[in-house]
Amino acid sequence: MSSLAPRLWVGIAFAAVALLGVSGGAHALDRRFELTPSLLSQGGEAPAAPRSEGRPARKSERASAGVTDYTVRPGDHIFKILMKEYGFSNREAETLIPEVRRINGITDIRRLRVGQTIRIPLGTAAGSDVRGHSRPVAREAAVASVASVPAAKDTGHLLRMTSYAGARATHDLDAARRLWDGLVAAEVRDARPIRIEDRNFSLSLDPENFPTFPAADGGRILVDADGKIPPLVRALIEEKEPSVRIVSENPRNRRRFLASLLEGAGFYSVEENVSLEFGADPKLTVTADFKVEKSPDSLLHNDVILLNVDEYRRGVPPALTGFLKREGFQMVEPFLGRGESAPPASQTLYQITASEPRDIADSLLRALNLRYDVDRSVELFGSGDGGVTLFVRADRYFENGGDRFVVSHFDGDPVSYTLTRLLETRGYRVIMLGDHDDFRMVAEKIFGRLRMPGSFARYDLVPYREAPYGIQMSGFRVPRSGSATGGFFTNAALNPLFRDLLDFNGYSIVSY
Repeated sequence: MSSLAPRLWVGIAFAAVALLGVSGGAHALDRRFELTPSLLSQGGEAPAAPRSEGRPARKSERASAGVTDYTVRPGDHIFKILMKEYGFSNREAETLIPEVRRINGITDIRRLRVGQTIRIPLGTAAGSDVRGHSRPVAREAAVASVASVPAAKDTGHLLRMTSYAGARATHDLDAARRLWDGLVAAEVRDARPIRIEDRNFSLSLDPENFPTFPAADGGRILVDADGKIPPLVRALIEEKEPSVRIVSENPRNRRRFLASLLEGAGFYSVEENVSLEFGADPKLTVTADFKVEKSPDSLLHNDVILLNVDEYRRGVPPALTGFLKREGFQMVEPFLGRGESAPPASQTLYQITASEPRDIADSLLRALNLRYDVDRSVELFGSGDGGVTLFVRADRYFENGGDRFVVSHFDGDPVSYTLTRLLETRGYRVIMLGDHDDFRMVAEKIFGRLRMPGSFARYDLVPYREAPYGIQMSGFRVPRSGSATGGFFTNAALNPLFRDLLDFNGYSIVSY
């Protein structure tokens, strides 16, 4: 029996180890919480684990200042890498993270790619001595012990997060909040700070440094502008308060910040970089940074929001604002920088309203400021031609830049056509019109004979880069030539809205 005792004890030991292994696998900790549960049970920095004298140094130990490379493994995030692999304290890691993000081009510290190699600057962390080893750093009461919680509440450990925002960030945040108050109904706003009570912990966030915005669906949006909330705390918030959505964009980047707010607001529909078109020729195109439909029937109730947040372009004039409102859209431009001042009048638009070929030609000649004679008799043969004198009737005759021009309408008479063409042998520049010539054909003939460069096309009269809307119109854009004036020539019909917008953008409209 005595010889069986040692074997019995060895068997019991192996069974206990196996049982513990099975139990541990059945209750494995969520990877989101595996890094810092110790922070919730200690009042200060976690002390560094003691090393035996004979244990070799870890590969990632901060033995000297400089920059080292680290390959991302599954479950890694920057906090974990800096604190667990390189021994930085929580404060040192927070100080170093902006530099790590900068040199590696990282936009989101929680989304590292497995296998990615990142560079870690070892010599720039605050609170490290010349040998590269971390030394104790005085820290604020970011983590309090159980004793700091009132005895009447059995809420475990108290974790209080604090961030820091600059004056500019505060200004940008206030501007965004004023805009947000107009987008979200007052009845769904919840001004309470984020606070989570649990049997094992109590979590609160300072509303001054971690502000919240109401969501349209009754939830809340938590702003973590500088990514100060550790992954563990983020996981706790997402686990215990699913109605809270965390936004990590900085208010200084206004467009990205508002995009993240709108994405988490719970609106029925949010579109970015929207373009709306009205009309064919001329065509009005309205652009918006965001289009927001609060509910499925927003369009029926004329409650679709067009939001522009770019402050470097001119705003929308009142005429266009009123038109959009009648079409069911509300234009919101809360950050205008250049106001609504229009540029000085510097261009002329000539609208040709005539429809008959002769009338179109007369309108174009008047628009070009070319004086012409009607039914002028032009000499084909004179006294120097052997005593033979022959005059040909020209519908219109004018001169420009030393050249003589004849405009004739072909009525089917071959004799008249031949005599008119013979004028070209005498140095006249002949413009022959047909019965079915429209504005484009007449204009091409006149501009071509005048040697005025310009082609019929659709032109951007108001470029998008100057304003959140544009006007496209077909016609001719020609420069000045001799005594002929230049400008934009079109036969497009202009309703009052287009006239107002063109006038607002510096066009003088002259109709013929």
